[in-house]
Amino acid sequence: MSRHFMELPSRILVGTDVISELPDITKGMGKPLVLTGNTTRKIAGDRILSMFRDASLGIASSGDYEEVRNLESDHTDTDFVICVGGGTIIDLGKMVAYDKNIPFVSVPTTLSHDGIASDRASITHGHNKHSVKARPPVAVVADLEILKKCPYRMIASGSADVISNISAVFDWRLGRDKKGEYYADYSAEVALLSAQHVMESAEMIRNLETEGIRNLVEALISSGISISLAGSSRPASGSEHMFSHALDMVLGDKKAMHGEQCGIGTIVTAYMQGQDWQKIKSVLETLGAPVTARQLGISQSDIVSAFLNAPEVRERYSILDEKPPTREYVLNVLKATGVV
Repeated sequence: MSRHFMELPSRILVGTDVISELPDITKGMGKPLVLTGNTTRKIAGDRILSMFRDASLGIASSGDYEEVRNLESDHTDTDFVICVGGGTIIDLGKMVAYDKNIPFVSVPTTLSHDGIASDRASITHGHNKHSVKARPPVAVVADLEILKKCPYRMIASGSADVISNISAVFDWRLGRDKKGEYYADYSAEVALLSAQHVMESAEMIRNLETEGIRNLVEALISSGISISLAGSSRPASGSEHMFSHALDMVLGDKKAMHGEQCGIGTIVTAYMQGQDWQKIKSVLETLGAPVTARQLGISQSDIVSAFLNAPEVRERYSILDEKPPTREYVLNVLKATGVV
């Protein structure tokens, strides 16, 4: 039986003006580092900074290992980290907290992917991003008024990222059945429930209804928690994420948003898995997420190259092992699903 140590958020606040409760939530934790970006500082960072007399300020930019090291050396007397921003900022804060063995609080200002509450971070090293073990938040504070105002493209991207759990869990079951890989039923069900929650809320999310945004926030948080429960990213990362990471390598600086790429990947891998890819594609269309290579802004040759390279991205059994991609097969699937 596989064993791992789980760390889960002890406080999750979702609602209007919940950031005002940060001093109470973090009472007794010591001196905070408020980590934010130049844009998110104006959105919420400065307000949060003013709540703490002894807080220090960190401004994130690149999201790479060097920046993690600089933040750690510049803020040696920090007792905990408050991450105010999107995925890059939260991932940086996770790594600082992990390396310094201190808590961090997640205050998302965007909804672009499910890193809000997970114990994994995507950090740039060289020209590539790496998914690494990191510190999960002790608390998540999600203010709906702030999140509703983030660019809608990020909301659609986050929705697609959660929906991609459908493909990821299928691959995880393949790993269990074909390789005897550890599989956690509860973690898988949490991940699938998160995806279903978003699928059923697609129209409310597209219309920016408060209930829809709340449902997306809760789905992103629970999807991240499923990763901590499993002790790996398996519940929320399978062949569709392998494709996305491979596409990053192919495109370099031209890459699209992570969740958008995973959404496209899910349409294709769900087809390969024999799942209801038409429903997935229809929901992504309702959400306004890209469903074709053209909408994603990439060429047919780039998307084919990404799928051919995807099996090499990570040693993780998936549908790409069951049906090893050849150029002809990938093209046929892309055309059958209307992605190209």
